[in-house]
Amino acid sequence: MSTEPDIPTAELPPREGRENQLRFVINVGVQRWRLIAAFTVATMLVAGLLGMYRYEAPRGTYGARADVILKPSVWDKDVLRDVGGPSFTPLTPKALIQRTSIETLAEDLVQALVQRDVIGGGPWSRVVTQEEVAEKKAQLLGQLSFLDDPQSGLIHVEVIGCRTQEEAKDIAEFAARVFVQINHQYRLDEERETHEVAKKRLHELQEALYAAEATEWEFKRNMGFRTYNKVSSEMLAMHDELNEKKATRDEIVAKLAQIEAELDANTQLLPEALGNVTDSVVTELLDELNSLLKEKLEMSVIYQPSFEGIQVLQDTIDEKKQEVLQAVRMLDEGEASGSDVWEIRRQLYRQEMDLRLQLTSIDIRIAALQGMLEEMVPQIPELANNNLEYERLAQETQHIRSQFNKLREREFEIRTALSRSSGQVQRHGTVIPLPHMSPGVAVQTWVNFVLGAGLGFVVGFCLALMLEMMDTSIRSIEDITQFIGLDVIGTIPRMRFGKPKGSKRKRGTYVTTVDEEQIDACIVTQHEPKSPISESYRTMRTNFQFATLQQNPTTVMVTSPVPGEGKTTTAVNMAVTMADRGMRVLVVDTDLRRPNVHRVLRIERGPGLADVLREDLDPMSVVRPTSVENLWIISSGRVPPNPSELIGSQRMDKVIKTLGEQFDMVICDAPSILVVTDPVLLATHVDTVVLVVSVNNARRETVRRACELLRAADASMAGVVLNGIEVSRRHYYYYYYYYDDAGARSTRRWYHL
Repeated sequence: MSTEPDIPTAELPPREGRENQLRFVINVGVQRWRLIAAFTVATMLVAGLLGMYRYEAPRGTYGARADVILKPSVWDKDVLRDVGGPSFTPLTPKALIQRTSIETLAEDLVQALVQRDVIGGGPWSRVVTQEEVAEKKAQLLGQLSFLDDPQSGLIHVEVIGCRTQEEAKDIAEFAARVFVQINHQYRLDEERETHEVAKKRLHELQEALYAAEATEWEFKRNMGFRTYNKVSSEMLAMHDELNEKKATRDEIVAKLAQIEAELDANTQLLPEALGNVTDSVVTELLDELNSLLKEKLEMSVIYQPSFEGIQVLQDTIDEKKQEVLQAVRMLDEGEASGSDVWEIRRQLYRQEMDLRLQLTSIDIRIAALQGMLEEMVPQIPELANNNLEYERLAQETQHIRSQFNKLREREFEIRTALSRSSGQVQRHGTVIPLPHMSPGVAVQTWVNFVLGAGLGFVVGFCLALMLEMMDTSIRSIEDITQFIGLDVIGTIPRMRFGKPKGSKRKRGTYVTTVDEEQIDACIVTQHEPKSPISESYRTMRTNFQFATLQQNPTTVMVTSPVPGEGKTTTAVNMAVTMADRGMRVLVVDTDLRRPNVHRVLRIERGPGLADVLREDLDPMSVVRPTSVENLWIISSGRVPPNPSELIGSQRMDKVIKTLGEQFDMVICDAPSILVVTDPVLLATHVDTVVLVVSVNNARRETVRRACELLRAADASMAGVVLNGIEVSRRHYYYYYYYYDDAGARSTRRWYHL
């Protein structure tokens, strides 16, 4: 089930849309006329009073002008750009005029003229007290003005209203000098502040660079100073070396095969017995020597050369070499035929011995390389991941280092530039007398009042429009139908208690009271049956019956989104109007937390609904009559500790059904929806629900949320009663005049419910 109300989205015809817009504007003016009037009057008075004190005519008839020229520097903007600090004022006449406060210039000009005349004894030396300084300053404020010349780039400092031409020239000259001094100081302050910002930023970057370098070094140290690139290079070198060693080994194996073939061929030239014996002896010695060499190479991979076991093994190898050589010499001594066969065999044996040593060394190196490669391969993924982080740290460090170097160069340029001659504002030319001026004419101040009133009206109306558009409270029937999507079955005027007074339109909404304890005065349908409010309740009764004609409910719940919207008053008056038509009506106070119906009907609370639900009593045993014919009440009874459990129980459903069978209409006064869950639970037991909304009290979001909760409980909505409407039409107070002619009641106190 959708929780959003079905809001009509059909577009209005152009004419009707314009009428709605016009009506909206008129309503803004009517409802917020006090705000508009206040802004209009306030702005009119301010503008008019300022106009009355406006400068009407110069005191004298002489004036003068002194020019100031700009000399921009070639390095200002280039060096100081993108460094930070305050935004620089463009070195243009218009920008400098806007930056220079004429009040500051007038104050500095007074001090400069006083200091000059104190030494020279001029007329300004008589300005001593603060009051005299302030008076001279105010006088100069009315005489000084700045003008910019876009064509020549000059700034004209003009002085008017002086008694003599010499006085005008003197003030103009000093005003131009003060203007130059002020702007020069402004420029220096901007440049120095920018330099300080650059130094501060440079220090921050230096600290950041130190931190980044330390982080990079620490990460590299944790990696064991083995980066992915370094390990990859080592593995590539090992692969190259491994391939090279394998190629060398193949060559050595080929040479050994060749030597063995030559030895076999040479053996045939020797005597059979001698050759066989000698060949087998030498071969065994060579095999033993080869085994010793392999053992030494294997130990050298693990231990240092100074290891004792390696030294002992080396001695054994040396002895074995001597045995091989001795066997070879014995072969030499056994030569009988004078042939050189033995010499050839000795050389072949020596070559075989050297090649076997090389082969053993190469095999050990190949095994070592293969072992190291096998250990490095599993480390590649981890090194790759670490390498990404290392590269990120390195790039971050490089980025900070680049920023630091650039800013260091820029700071050096700024420091150097501050010692140069920056863009300056300089005095230009001589003082020029202005044309002779005649006395001015008084200004008509009524124009200021008119302009101020117009401006205030526009500003006030715009503010009123803004407040009206920001106001999300419910104020009319259109707000209910447009934003909530429910029908309005009744509009109740705002109820006032006491003696009727004020405009005739509002007198019909007063309910007179005689006694301070007469709290049942809110039952206006009983005490004021001919008033507009009573007629509104009767209209609401009729609309309710038409709205529920097909459903024909016998039980109805009256509730509101939040407290203070008049739900109890509406429920009681609705019950009275139905009882007046002869219906048997029962009012049930289902607000078990803050019951109020018994006070309005001036009946003691006594046993009530809570007692029926808690003690399983007969609901008809707690029904009591009221002073109104055909109207009965069931009070809340004693306040229970668990109201929500009682309201949502099956017993409550049976009680409601029983009462609905005994009476023509059962009206349940429920608490506010957004305060407790009781109304949502009760909505599942009754036939329909009436929602009371107070004008200018409830917000659209609040009412919409209350409707969503009721829809979620699958409650049937009869409609909305709009309470607290301000009377603005004649038909509301027609009946009041008829009743008032019969006689009015006296009053002692007002009540607000």
